[in-house]
Amino acid sequence: MLTIAIREKNSHFTHGIKIIVANVCQHLKQDFCFLSPENHKCADIVFLSLDDNWVTAECYQMPKATKSQRIILICRQKEHQNLMFRPCLYMLPVIFREDEIDEITRKIAWWIEPSRHGKNTVAIPAGICQYCTTRSFTVVERQLLSHIAKGHSLKDSACLMKLDENIAKLHRKAIMRKLGIRDQYELHKFLKTNLLFLILN
Repeated sequence: MLTIAIREKNSHFTHGIKIIVANVCQHLKQDFCFLSPENHKCADIVFLSLDDNWVTAECYQMPKATKSQRIILICRQKEHQNLMFRPCLYMLPVIFREDEIDEITRKIAWWIEPSRHGKNTVAIPAGICQYCTTRSFTVVERQLLSHIAKGHSLKDSACLMKLDENIAKLHRKAIMRKLGIRDQYELHKFLKTNLLFLILN
């Protein structure tokens, strides 16, 4: 019995995936059942939509999760291009929201194919974490980095985050230390070189 969970906020998109999965499984004569999103850790296959706050979200721990599950990302193509900031997400198989139904069906059929049972897990290598730009950042540090990248002053960033400006300074200092950056000029240069999409979004 193949177990499938869908963690997706858009109910129409979820319903569409369920119909496609049901049709594919019927064609392949594959027994299956859907688990609730809350029980996704027990599923063989998980369809996971990209969080709105993925830039500042805690570590997704994909190297660990993908040891026992096939996790399929749901996102827009533009979002996927930006995911090199979080490479463990970038390496996941993906369904784009812009995909045609035939393309989504083709992808799902490949992942569900009975001959692939036991091969459904494609673990993300743990070593990939060293390439996550913010792997050692706290959520607050990631949020501050995002505001700075968008051109907000430290004072404005602190206000947006409801932080004392002196506390924001400490967080900025921690960011620069973790990135090996000595001054604000280097920080802005780093953002433009490595995290340009934070400025564009």
